[in-house]
Amino acid sequence: MKSLVLVKQVPSADSPFRLNSSGTWIEEGNLTFGLNDYDRYALEALLKLKDAGKVAEVVALTVGPERAATVLRTCLATGADRAIHVKDAALEGSDPLSLAKVIKAAIQGEGFSLIMAGLQADDDNYGQIGPLLARLLDRPSATAAMGLELRDGTTVRVEREMENNRLLVVDLTLPAVITVQTGINEPRYASLKGIMAAKKKEIRTVALKDLGLDAAEVGGRAARLRTVRLASPPKGKGAEILKGPADEIARELVKRIREKTGVI
Repeated sequence: MKSLVLVKQVPSADSPFRLNSSGTWIEEGNLTFGLNDYDRYALEALLKLKDAGKVAEVVALTVGPERAATVLRTCLATGADRAIHVKDAALEGSDPLSLAKVIKAAIQGEGFSLIMAGLQADDDNYGQIGPLLARLLDRPSATAAMGLELRDGTTVRVEREMENNRLLVVDLTLPAVITVQTGINEPRYASLKGIMAAKKKEIRTVALKDLGLDAAEVGGRAARLRTVRLASPPKGKGAEILKGPADEIARELVKRIREKTGVI
């Protein structure tokens, strides 16, 4: 069984975040980048299936600029077998639907039985690529997976995270697309042996012309979802700390809520 993990390069959480001059995104000049955290869990889920002998090959795919190749090398060093890098300047600013179309074209003929991705990206939080790709491929899908079990080679059982700490259990017929929630497993780190082995593994780089796609249809200019403006959160007044015995604090808190909100 062949499997695919979709990964994304995102700004590291410890980067200095500042809005760019147009207010449409963050200034990228001083950022450091790494593998999207949610995608680490998706990769680990497939590597566990490979370790168990239920998946024969794990392939990593990303869509992004030249620097995005580093996350593919991370995947290869961690245990993925090969990688696909869709790289084209015309894709900058593409919306999730366009990216899903690009991914569909990039995996044409690969025959992946199981496609996995993180629930969402740390930078935009859209959470759309997995479901959109599933729709384009006409495959069943499940999101926010917290449990995963390949049952008989034709079915995958997924435990989906719901509200109020509840789980929804669904069975999907393969081939299928699944996005995972953080906490589904414990992602492994790349070993020195894995890092050395990654240097010999294939990273296939393709552009839109190689996929037979027109930038006017899937590129940034064709995006139907655009970020109009970003702004820093407004600074509010400092917090007020209530002190005293617990019962007095409770009475005072109820009084404040009643006076300021009218809720109770």
